[in-house]
Amino acid sequence: MFIIEKTDGSEVARHNNLLNINWPDGASSSWQWRAGDSRVGVDGETYLIKEVIQKASGEGPRRLSIGQVIKVDDEWHQITTYGPALVPPIPKPGDEGYNHSDLRREEFEKTMPSGDQLDAYAKWATAIRMKQSAIDTAIDSMAEVSQASRDALKAALAPIFDLPADLDTILAKWVAGKTKFPKE
Repeated sequence: MFIIEKTDGSEVARHNNLLNINWPDGASSSWQWRAGDSRVGVDGETYLIKEVIQKASGEGPRRLSIGQVIKVDDEWHQITTYGPALVPPIPKPGDEGYNHSDLRREEFEKTMPSGDQLDAYAKWATAIRMKQSAIDTAIDSMAEVSQASRDALKAALAPIFDLPADLDTILAKWVAGKTKFPKE
């Protein structure tokens, strides 16, 4: 953008390019003008072409506003303000590209990294396993209950302590990792 100003520095016209300028005195010209060129009009006034200096304020990919052209000392400036990108809308079931598995994974990684999740589950599973022997001992110490009743009680509680095979595998890897890198 270019400003045409009078000798006193006041703006009299604006142009996006410098081809086919219509001057404030009514004259027109197809001459290729450049910023810094001046011309004495038919009205006797001297006109000067000034380029508007584009400046940026803020950071980010999103253009928030384009400011007014203002004069700073002997220059014309226009400030464009930028800001952070908008947060994309949360997809809903039925939206194109909706994939609950990917969305859940991203959410879990943000709120609770998978290492922390695995650590919490592994600690819980280990605690359950450790309680099994304590419960078996407590059941065995019940003198007033018959052996058959004690065996039935242990059998009823066994599924609670019987972790799935894949969890056993995960627990073994978890224990190996904790052994490899112990706390100080």
